[in-house]
Formats: sequence, C-alpha cells, structure tokens
Amino acid sequence: MHLLKHNSGDYIAIYNGKPVLSFLGDGVDNLPVENSLKLGNKGIRISHNSNDSARIDPYGGDIVKTDAVGPGRIRIEIDLSVTDRIFGLGERPSRMNRKRSKHLLYSTSAWDYNTKKEDIYSSFPVFYILDGTNAYMVFLNYPGEIDFDFGIEKYDSIIITFQSGNFEMFLAHAKTMKDVVGIYVNITGRPFEIPEWALGHQISRWSYFPESSVKEIVDRYLERFPVSAMYLDIDYMNQYRVFTWDLQRFPDPEGLVRYLNNKGVKVVPILDPGIKLDQNFDVFRNGLGNYMEDASGSLYIDTVWPGTCVFPDFLNENARNFWSEEIVKFLRYGMEGIWLDMNEPAVHNAYENGKRRATILRDAVHRMDDGTRITDFSVHNLYAYYEAEATYSAMRSKIGRPFILTRSGYPGIQKYAAMWTGDNLSSYEDVKLQISMVLSLSISGMPYCGCDLGGFWGDSDPELLSVYYEAALFFPIYRNHKIKNANEQELFLLPEYYQERILKAINTRYKFLPYIRELASKSSSNGEPIIRPLFYNFTEDPDTYSVEDEYMLGESVLHAPIMGKDQRLRTVYLPKGKWVSYWTGEVYNGPAIIDSKERMGIYIREKDVNRLTSYGIEIPQKAG
Repeated sequence: MHLLKHNSGDYIAIYNGKPVLSFLGDGVDNLPVENSLKLGNKGIRISHNSNDSARIDPYGGDIVKTDAVGPGRIRIEIDLSVTDRIFGLGERPSRMNRKRSKHLLYSTSAWDYNTKKEDIYSSFPVFYILDGTNAYMVFLNYPGEIDFDFGIEKYDSIIITFQSGNFEMFLAHAKTMKDVVGIYVNITGRPFEIPEWALGHQISRWSYFPESSVKEIVDRYLERFPVSAMYLDIDYMNQYRVFTWDLQRFPDPEGLVRYLNNKGVKVVPILDPGIKLDQNFDVFRNGLGNYMEDASGSLYIDTVWPGTCVFPDFLNENARNFWSEEIVKFLRYGMEGIWLDMNEPAVHNAYENGKRRATILRDAVHRMDDGTRITDFSVHNLYAYYEAEATYSAMRSKIGRPFILTRSGYPGIQKYAAMWTGDNLSSYEDVKLQISMVLSLSISGMPYCGCDLGGFWGDSDPELLSVYYEAALFFPIYRNHKIKNANEQELFLLPEYYQERILKAINTRYKFLPYIRELASKSSSNGEPIIRPLFYNFTEDPDTYSVEDEYMLGESVLHAPIMGKDQRLRTVYLPKGKWVSYWTGEVYNGPAIIDSKERMGIYIREKDVNRLTSYGIEIPQKAG
C-alpha cells in the first residue's frame, strides 16, 4: 500500500505505528512517542500480540479467556469517556451512535441485513468521537478485515484489531463535526461532480423487460410523475453475461436509449464483475491474463448469475485497463450512467467449512503491478473502489459528467461513484433504519447516497411506499426499486389517494432541487455532505446527538417525517435559532420540542428564508 502524501496542517498520520506526518494543530508535543500518543484528551496506544485475555460476548454476556490479539494481529486502544458519542463507519445497519457496539468490517453481499445481522456491502473504517466540546476523527486506512469494539471488552476503551500489515492511521482533533469531516474528505478525496439528472426521481425493478414494456412503463409514469432515469437490472443481458444485451428482449438497445433520452429519461444498465468462464465469450477472452487467481496460480473460479465465473483483478492496472476498454465499447449505445452491483464481490451457492459464504474466498490471489501476489483477505475491501475507478475513468473519457451507482465501497470511492444501501427490507422499521444508514454514509465521505424506495425485499402496501417517499424526500439518490417476486409498486398503479400523496412528495423534492443542486456542487468542491445528522450543524448541542429520525438538508432545511404505521403526530426537535414551517409559515424559537402533524415536517432556518425564496421555493408568511 502506498503512503498517502498530504499538505494539510490539520492531522497526524501514522504509518505502521510510526508518525509519518506531523501536522496536528496542537503542536509537536502531541506526536507519538514509541507506540502511544495523546490526541486532545484521548490517549492512543498501539500494540502487537497483546496478552490481555478478557473478551466479552456482547450477545451472550459470557467472558471468554483468550488472547485478545492473536499472533500477527495489531491492537489499537483509544480512551473512551462516559460522555463520548461515536458516529461513522458508513452504512452499518444499526443505530447511528456506535458506542457500546461491535462491528466487523469486511465487505460482503448482505441480501438479508437487519439490525441483528450486520453483514453489509461496504467498509468505511472511519469514525468520529463527540463529547460536547471536542470532535475527533479516526481513520484507519487498512483494506482488510477490521474489528471495532466501542466499549464492550473494556468499558473505557475503543479497541480496534486487525491483521498485521501496512496501514495508515489518520487522527484529527477540532471543535466541530464539520471540521473533522472536512479533514477526512481532504485525505480521501473530493466527490465527483454528479450530473443534475441523477438527483431526480428514478425508477427501477429487478427487472423491467422486454423493450416494449420499458417504453410503456416510462410513458405511463411520465403522464403524471417526473422521471429522470430508468434502471435496467440483470435480465437485459444475454444469459447474464456482462456487456451484452439479450437481443430477443431488447432488439434495438441504441434505439431504446435514444427513445428514452428524447423524453428526458436516462438509461442506467447494471454491470456485475463476475464474467462468465466461456472460451466462446469474447469478453472473457479479452480479459485473459487479468483475472484473479487461486493459491496454485490457476484462475480463481466462483459462481454468480451467469454460472461459473472469473473476476477481474481490479487491483492490477492491466485489469483495470481491460475493464475500461469494455466500458468504452459498451457506451456506444448512448448510456450516461452505469450501475455497479455484486461488487463486494458477491458469489452464489458457495460454502466454506459447511457455512454459506457470500463473497469470494479469503485465499483468492491478486497480482500487483510489480508481480507481487497478495491474498484477497488483506485487501478485500478495496475491490469495489478500483472497479469504480476503472469505470469512471472510461466514462469520463466519453461523457462530461458520468454517473455511477455502486453497492460496495471504501473511503475515496466518492471520487467516482454514488452509493445506495442495497437490498433493504420493506417495513416501517426499515424506513427509520435507512435514515440512520444514509446519514452515516454521508458523514463517512459519501454525499451521494440513498435507499430503495419502498424497500427491495417483500411487499410494500401503498401506505408504506408513501412513507418511504416522504421520509427519503431529500436523500440525494431517490430511486424506486423492488425485487421481481414482490408486489408491483409502479406509482401509476396505486389508488388515487396514494398517487396524490407521493406526487406531493416528488413535487416538493423538485421545488427544492435548485438548493440540492447547489449543495451537490459545493460537495464536489469541499466535500461537505448534502444531508447531515443534526449534530453535524449543531455540534455544540448534545441534545442533537440522539436524534436519528430527523436530518438536515445543508445548513438551512430540517426534515422530520412521520414514519410509523398509522402514525398521525410526532414530536420534532428544533435546535437553537428561529425556524419557519415550510407548510404554514409558523415561526418557532429553538431549542424546542414541538408537535407536528405534517407527514413531511419541513422547517427552514429563518435567516435563510430569503435565500431559499430566491430559488423559487415558496414559503408562506404567517399572518400577524
């Protein structure tokens, strides 16, 4: 792994336990001495092969006597105080405050994730500690498996363990959440410039086909609902072979793309990294010499949608060039967006030691540019990052502002792609969970994120679908997506009441779209998230730390949706300042807790009303 070079004066970086950059604002007195250092009021200790033996099973409560850091493992301990809250780690399916929880970061297919099963698609080993006065950032640039323990094994310690190897640890200390997130994005890279159409209302299903049905669905939508993009899932391909079209179902791909583009609708086809192993398949032949290997030096083979597959070795430059060349050829049909799925990478019908596994074997081998062979286990979480880089490079050579949506990711992938939270479950509990997951992604460097509106797995009745649309109102990615063996959730098929209700949500989003576009533009230049937890803007207010059912759009807009089944009233926390109801013009003085009957509770900071009005956002004035 190459050392990252930075000119920032805001952080310390430690490489393999030794300081390599010493630019902490507090001065040189805080530089590491041997394997320990002081960051603000936090002590940090790095050790190898510790013999501390107390490990607690957080679910069963049993104390297990064992070597907490096995041979070849590294252990980092950070002081944890009673008043600390911990946020970050990307899209973990749990509460936003990570304190008193454990998390294993190893990207994997997570088709049935929930709050009790935390396997997830991406790995963002960055977290923030807030104590009401200080904000800390800890980013561990290590792409293998990492275990985070936030006060379970030791009540007063954060413990991070991982396999020995090259790693960087970046540490920062500031007064606000905004400051430390900014430092993190300075390290990992500015987000790409998202095209405006990708911020609109998008539609998808596994899968829409044939071509005539795709056209009919878009046409029916456009009779009443704005649509900016139509996604094509795996059934547009010829036997699920990547970079191909099933010409029986889609006899004129270029004509289809042109037809939808003329209606203002972009086409976003899915691509998976698993390439069918078939000597008669030209894409497979083109990539020979660029695939991952097994321990014996043979092709690494696993099973995905097409059957027996091989996998491009994206950590190798030649493999990335091969993929980029295929992307360029594929773009001849006129698409401006690509959907990268299954890129943990995911596998099917695979077992190891009698247990089902959802990603490739840990002893699969990458061949680096210098010929060095590295097992996947030590670099696994980088796979999607380099796939996205290769895809973006190819698209950028042909398209001014390309769009990529990815399922998996690692810090820095925001330079190339947006992200969605994958295969969520249709439920009212999931709606609230998605707010937590998307906000956590946002502060982990991924500003362009969203979830499957309506939920991917299971049936969504019209009420639940409406709640998704209302709750996700300002999510940067706003896409309706559903599995094939669940109910239809095309909006034009809903009863009139629900069509009107969802149309109100979509139209409200479009009214705020000029402001969303402004925030996206700023994000690509300064890395700030588009939607934020309340504590991002109000770090000095500890009461915001526990608010997980509201969020901010930029600095100016607070959204507090009603999300419960049959719920008609909710409480809303308004931080310090004056807030104006978008719907009534009522002015509230914060900090305050108010009752709201609005399904989309939108409140605007009074000082920003005139600026938002200049965008054409009409805000009523309360009489008297």
